[in-house]
Amino acid sequence: MSKNIKILKDALDEIAKGNFSVTVPADSNPEINELVKSFSWMSESLKERIDHLTESERKYRNLYDQSLDMCRIVNAQNIILDCNKAYAENLGYTKEEIIGKTIFEHDADFSLDAHRQMIETWKKEGKVLNVEIWLKRKNGTTFPILLSSNGVFDRDGKLVASNTIIRDITEIYQARKKIEENEALIKKQLEELKEADELKSQFASMVTHELKTPFVPIKGYCEMLKEPGMLGELNADQMEAVMGIYENSLRLEGLIADVLDAQKLDMHKMKFKFEDFGVDEIMTMVTKDLTSMMKDKQIEFVNLTKDTSNITADKNRLYQVLRNLVGNAVDFVPENGRIEISAQSNGNDVIFYCKDNGIGIPKDKQAGLFKKFYQIDTSVKRKHGGTGLGLSICKGIVEGLGGKIWLESEPGKGTTFYFSLPKSREEKA
Repeated sequence: MSKNIKILKDALDEIAKGNFSVTVPADSNPEINELVKSFSWMSESLKERIDHLTESERKYRNLYDQSLDMCRIVNAQNIILDCNKAYAENLGYTKEEIIGKTIFEHDADFSLDAHRQMIETWKKEGKVLNVEIWLKRKNGTTFPILLSSNGVFDRDGKLVASNTIIRDITEIYQARKKIEENEALIKKQLEELKEADELKSQFASMVTHELKTPFVPIKGYCEMLKEPGMLGELNADQMEAVMGIYENSLRLEGLIADVLDAQKLDMHKMKFKFEDFGVDEIMTMVTKDLTSMMKDKQIEFVNLTKDTSNITADKNRLYQVLRNLVGNAVDFVPENGRIEISAQSNGNDVIFYCKDNGIGIPKDKQAGLFKKFYQIDTSVKRKHGGTGLGLSICKGIVEGLGGKIWLESEPGKGTTFYFSLPKSREEKA
């Protein structure tokens, strides 16, 4: 019995040394023999488990060492216990030079405070996620990283170490820096554009004012010359010349007014005077005042408005929109053509329209019609003049009054411009 026990003890010592191939011979004593069988089973089972643990450790070590992210294990005293290949290579050290050193030795000087604060958070909460700090390589260069750490605890729940994953975000940082630089550049350019726009507005205001100054006496003297006997008698040729000057002065007056209105709309400085008036009242006024525009081309001008409801709006600005739309239609309607205007209630709104049987507008040209200075025909020989501000001014006024404007057109079949306005200011708000 003593001999068998010694054999088992020697076998256990061999197993303790890692020699799992040791065997214990069978014995004639049944009880000893059962003990030998149990020993052999225990030895095989222990060997399998240790082999499994060894394989798992090997896989983990391969995964840890071959990870593209930098990894390190740090104890509670901030000493590096282990690191992977990526960590050592990124910092320019060997693993032997890193292990045993404090984590702060690899920090950029300006990042030390942030790292220490992160360590305090880790000790309180047991983990930190995506903290941005800067590391310093052996050659002195620095680079930004994103750091996350999970705590390692002992059986008593005491924090003893951390597993840390570090990701180099140099490319992200450079991209972010580029975006910030671009944003700063865009901001500066916007400020310069605003300044240039303000200077442009000031220049436009100055030019239009200076144009109006000589325009007033030109128009005034023409009106005086037209009156018989005021400044002497004029023959037919002289009167024709005066009328030409007068008509062109009126055209110039309209151009100056368009530039001023466009400037006011751009700067959101156009003022509106709201008052109550009848829809049929404004449409009758437009028909009466603009009929004379139809004489040269013998255009039929029809007002189909039957709506007698009231609207609260700026009467003069509404008249200006209608006059612009009718004047625009006159330019594009053939001789003996037809222009039709009307207004009709539609719920809380009033829908106005100006319809003509002119040449129409191609689909690809319609989208730009309400833009400033837009001309369907921009050639030097184009038949129709103007600044290209009329429709953009109409749009600005209509929207300033709380409405919207649109059109329907087909080449060869004419064009209809529509715009809607709320009946009251409360409906607009």
